[in-house]
Formats: sequence, structure tokens, C-alpha cells
Amino acid sequence: MEKSKLRKGIMRLFKLILAIIGIGILGFAGLIVYLMITDYRPDEITSVETLGSSDVKLSINEPVSVMTWNIGYAGLGKEEDFFMDGGTKPKPDSEDMVRQYLDGIQSTLREHTTDIVMIQEIDRNSSRTYYLDEYDVINNNSVDQDYAFAYNYKVKFVPVPIPPLGKVEAGQATYSKYNIKSSSRYSLPGQYAFPKYLVMLDRCLLVNRVEVEGTDGELVLINAHFSAYDDGSIRSQQMAYVKELIQKEYALGNYVVLGGDWNQTFDYVDDSKYPLFENGAMYTPYKISSDWLLPDWKWGGNTNAPTYRLLNAPYEEGVTQIGIIDGFLVSPNVDMIKAEILDLGFENSDHNPVVMSFELKK
Repeated sequence: MEKSKLRKGIMRLFKLILAIIGIGILGFAGLIVYLMITDYRPDEITSVETLGSSDVKLSINEPVSVMTWNIGYAGLGKEEDFFMDGGTKPKPDSEDMVRQYLDGIQSTLREHTTDIVMIQEIDRNSSRTYYLDEYDVINNNSVDQDYAFAYNYKVKFVPVPIPPLGKVEAGQATYSKYNIKSSSRYSLPGQYAFPKYLVMLDRCLLVNRVEVEGTDGELVLINAHFSAYDDGSIRSQQMAYVKELIQKEYALGNYVVLGGDWNQTFDYVDDSKYPLFENGAMYTPYKISSDWLLPDWKWGGNTNAPTYRLLNAPYEEGVTQIGIIDGFLVSPNVDMIKAEILDLGFENSDHNPVVMSFELKK
């Protein structure tokens, strides 16, 4: 009798375990189906809305200043770590922290005013930043400017880590003192294997066109954010794509200024100055091959300070891995006057801004 009760008890436990496993499998399958249905799949080239009311025209031989800055969605200040870099956190502990970082970012933009600003990782409606529309907040301070936004991350629910990252809506924004003729989103090629690609970024270029007085050409502003967490195969596809694009634009007689977060380092950077962690880091910036650069094209960058820091732990000067992965590329008909990295100590973002001045040649 006791053996019979024991067998029945074991069978009930076994059925309970099977039921739990079944529910888990069904839940996972349901999530995958939901993510497939809601997956963000833009065309290769899509027009995006340009806002603002600037009527300022651009002329050749006119000094122009431009900043590129990955603001880390105002969620990656010096106190933060991030699970994909070897840390543990999916987001800051409170909305107050996000607002503190965003206030600091806006203070920097006001203090270091440039004619053009290219921003990467700006959140619109994300769980990780408590659904604060950072684009709207920054737009409210963009008086007499034109600006545009393109999504590169739009996922209904990212199920990792624990607690999960949740909903993410983010992208790239460009602000211009000059009148923007048109703005477009160019999808970058390459994606992760199924189902991982359903919760990863859809990398893109935000391409803005500014008329240049007295010429038939346009200033083509390309705001870029290349792939980070891959074995290099996706980035190689993206670099081939952007190389073909900039060659085409230059051949049409246009001026090209490409800025952003390359997630790769450059051949002018001294590796010994910025050593990489050998173990425990999930992010390694590859070096752009020296033969990738087109003849007479020029990097717009500097080495006076690092532009990124690793997020495996809160920032600690002299301990945290740092390096240079942000900067500009300009076509041969653009004179790069000066470039400088603003050393902000990673106070409000895991990146430092890069500021460049240039002129367009006749």
C-alpha cells in the first residue's frame, strides 16, 4: 500500500514537472512567434521626417563644426555596468539616474555648441530608460535647427538578462544649424542567426542632405553606428556597404562627412596606449584595416583622450578598459581643419564626444 502511494506520488511529481516544462516550452515558442510578428523590418532606404525651421544656407570655404556622440541612451554613466559587456545590469536603478545623465548630456551640448550634432543611442520609448523620450527632450532645446531621427533598435521585448531588458525603441539623431533638404534611413547589411536577430539592433545610417550654395553638390551627412557584438563578419559587410555608398556620393560631386560610433578602432591609434582586457570582457573593438581607407579620404579624429570605456563594471580611471572607436571620415573635397575628443570622464555616457571643424573646397 505504501509502495503504491509512493508510486502515485512520484507519478504526480513527474506529471507536474512535465507540465512545467511544457508551459515553459509553450511560453518560449509564444514569445518567439510574437517577436517574429512584431519584428522591425524597414526597407533598405526609407525617407524619415525632418523637423525644425532652419533656413540657414551652407557655402564653400565656410568653417563648419560637427560633433559625434554616442550618449549611451542616458543610461550608461560612470556608475553603471552593462550585462553585454560582462556586467550584470540591464538598466540604471531609477528614472532619476536617467534624468541626471540626460541633464548632464544636455549641459555638454550647450557648453560645446557645434553647427551639426550626430547622436547615437538616443531612446524614444524604452523600459531601460523608464520610457523617457530623450529625442523629444533634446529637441526642445534645438532652437532654429533642423533635426531628424532613424530607428536602429525597435523590439517589443528583450527577454535577457534577469530582470529582462524589456521593450527598446532607440536610434540615431542628427541636428543641423543648416537647412536639411532631405533625410533617409539606410539599412546596414548583416544580421545574427535566428532567433537572436529578433532581439538585436537593426543597424543603419542616418543620411541627411544639405544644399551647398554656388555648387551643384550637396553636403551628405552620414550618422553611423556599426555593429558591436559579433565575430567581425557583420561589420565587414557593413564596412563594404558604406564604402560603396560614399564612393558613389563623391562621384556624384557631393561632399561627404561620415561620423559616428564605428565600434572599431583606427590605424592611427596606438594600441599600446589602450590595452585590451584578455579575459572577462565580451566586447573587443577590431581595428579597421589600413587598406580600407580610400585614396585621399581622411580620418577626422584625435588621440588626446579615449572615446569609449568598457561596461563590465562602474568606471574607474586607470582600471577600466578604454579606447578610441568614435570619429569622422571626410571625402577629398572636404578640408579637415581640426579634431578633438572632449574628455568628460565618462560622467554621463560610456562614450566621449568627438568634435571636428572642416571646410568644403571648390
